[in-house]
Amino acid sequence: MRRHWLPIVCLIVFVLAVTAWRAMTFRPHPQPVTLAWWTSTKLLDGYKALQEDDARFRQTTQRRQQMLDARELLEPKEWDELDALERKEMDGKLTDAERKRLEELRKLTDERRAEIDRLRLKGQLSDEERKRLEYLQNLQRTNQAKLKELFEKFRAELDEINRRITQMHYQRIRDAAKQVAQQLNLNSSSSSDEDAVLYAEPTLDITEQVLAILNSGK
Repeated sequence: MRRHWLPIVCLIVFVLAVTAWRAMTFRPHPQPVTLAWWTSTKLLDGYKALQEDDARFRQTTQRRQQMLDARELLEPKEWDELDALERKEMDGKLTDAERKRLEELRKLTDERRAEIDRLRLKGQLSDEERKRLEYLQNLQRTNQAKLKELFEKFRAELDEINRRITQMHYQRIRDAAKQVAQQLNLNSSSSSDEDAVLYAEPTLDITEQVLAILNSGK
């Protein structure tokens, strides 16, 4: 999960920098900057809503890939039938007979791949077998354009889902950091790269406070 969400966390996990200046009229020199910070790995492991969304996103991606795989060796009418049955499945309106047919259609491509492999490995093909192999291979080639179009459609959908998830969690973490800053009576905050922090006091690690707010759902 970390590899998937790390680019997002690089955007949303920032070091909370708090300036603790006293009144300049009473002190000749500005006071040092106090840094409150959190660790990205702890946030990844502990942020429950992020983990749940990541799991759902991966499941959605896997389902899209399965849909592509199932259509590789379908005839046009079978492709259309599968589309219609999957729409009914999403609406929860499949009959038992339709569910059985749906599973049959989803298995057809695997069965036809195995048939292609068997015919390719067979030494001497009959005329009927040769025609069958040519038909399946041609069907496979013909479907490539439709599969590419469907792939692009799925990729656009997944990109949009990922964008909305990223934006939502980015805002939630910002809000949680702001809330922690207010609870600690800190008067300002800004983001910076972790590499820019040369030393940070361990007692100023606010990871747990931020996670508590995120996981409370408030």
